[in-house]
Amino acid sequence: MAKKDKNTEEYKAKRKKRRKIVWSILGGFLAVILILVAVFGIRAAVHKKEPDGAWGSYKFDGGSKQFDLNLFPSLVVDKNADELKIMQIADPQIKFGSFTRDTKTMDLLDRAIKKEKPDICVVTGDLTLSVFSYDAFKYFCKFMEERKQPWTFVFGNHDSQFDCSKYTISEMLKSYKYCLFDCGPSDIHGHSNFLVNIFKGSKSAENLIYSLVCLDSGMYPDAENVALTDWVYDWIRQDQMDWYEWAVAGIKECNPNVQSSMFFHIPIKQFADMYYLHELECGRSVSDAVKAQLPNVTISDVKGVVRESDKEASEYVWGDEGYTVGIFYQGNAEGVTDHPDVFSYIKNSNCTKALFCGHDHVNNLKGYFDGIYLGYGLCCGYHTYPFFQNPLILKDKVLYNAKLWTDENGKQMEKGVTVIEVSLSESNYGALTVNDRQNSYYT
Repeated sequence: MAKKDKNTEEYKAKRKKRRKIVWSILGGFLAVILILVAVFGIRAAVHKKEPDGAWGSYKFDGGSKQFDLNLFPSLVVDKNADELKIMQIADPQIKFGSFTRDTKTMDLLDRAIKKEKPDICVVTGDLTLSVFSYDAFKYFCKFMEERKQPWTFVFGNHDSQFDCSKYTISEMLKSYKYCLFDCGPSDIHGHSNFLVNIFKGSKSAENLIYSLVCLDSGMYPDAENVALTDWVYDWIRQDQMDWYEWAVAGIKECNPNVQSSMFFHIPIKQFADMYYLHELECGRSVSDAVKAQLPNVTISDVKGVVRESDKEASEYVWGDEGYTVGIFYQGNAEGVTDHPDVFSYIKNSNCTKALFCGHDHVNNLKGYFDGIYLGYGLCCGYHTYPFFQNPLILKDKVLYNAKLWTDENGKQMEKGVTVIEVSLSESNYGALTVNDRQNSYYT
């Protein structure tokens, strides 16, 4: 076969045409990237805006604010109701909505809501982890509105991480009828510190029957030497605990015997204490360094597992020796000195009887610790890890750790929700029944 003459005009014209096509494709690709970057930049500039100065629903003023039930969202249940059913939705981490694995998450929630018919759903943070968080929130809000499902929300460490501020998200949430949300006081840390008060029959002080305490556990320590890959997280501050004492005193004035449950995103250290105490109860070995730190308290009805990777490869694992079990509790960072003992406030309140959190996606440990129920919500998000259904060439424990996603018997676990039933009857008031409901339960 004769070789083509590269010097002919025809060959040169064809080569020039091919180059034009290649450059056109590359140019088009770059143009799309630039447009996307520009759109993201504009959206972020709009959605990241916050008012000048502090913002919130009211000023706490260190506790001088007069308590008023009208400061908080409320839910009225039937006057003859003998149970309050709460569905905890932990870490949906919605990315893009339609045409992604988010559809599996929303299908699970749709079936769970239809079967359980909860009085209220509580999203314990990380509703989204997305560069399009504004759209993800709208997507979820619309979903709940269509089902006329009352729900509430506390901020996680990812919700306002990209194109949206907590202010923008708060204003959006308050605009939806079925979202029982308030950003809380303007002069304390965080922007989801509020109560959802539950009333029997009608909204009046004498009919207050239960309360949900919602708190913002923050995002990341504000320090230059801390990176996202250090696996250390923010913490609830003292002014939030001062507000909590004020709020509890207020609802007790309405009903001296009222009880409550608390919801926030990042767990406290007592989850790790409960884990290690349970290990000792089961006759398993625990290091002497850990034993020396464990409190002398009673635990009971402990179930569930801790399967979160302890991120041992991290260059920065701070905190108490031996406590890198995979419970990434708040405030475990270098230099933290203003970390209140949240658990002691709960214990001393004689009001809050249970605490529920999320954050550690493959943990579902639950049980009574010194008389207070501590519970991880079962992760529902199909866009959380294990992100890949098959390992391919990835061996990373975060991106692919399906082998860790197993229960106490080594059986593969599924995504799901946690159903919390609180007795409202006079004879058994406040008694809790807590169950994880995996996806297959609703099929």
